[in-house]
Amino acid sequence: MTYSQRSTHAAAASDITYLEYQIGLAGEELKEAQRVMEIYEADLRVLTASPGYEPDSDVPEEQQLREQAARQQALIEAIRATLAGLEDELAKLED
Repeated sequence: MTYSQRSTHAAAASDITYLEYQIGLAGEELKEAQRVMEIYEADLRVLTASPGYEPDSDVPEEQQLREQAARQQALIEAIRATLAGLEDELAKLED
């Protein structure tokens, strides 16, 4: 069955539309998560480049930023995995 034949079936068309919508949402979530990650990384660079910063010192702000960055990276990876799954599902429907 071709894509145009499937897309004339109401259920298949709605599945494809739903997946395309979910892919769009996941893409936007990924962009936002990456933007937040860039902010954390920039804040860390500013902190570590500041005068008087000592790498061996235990700075709570640095630790907090590193933890936030690690959580954000995990979120980015989860969104990417979700996005890949959605794209795979869409590809199956289009085959």
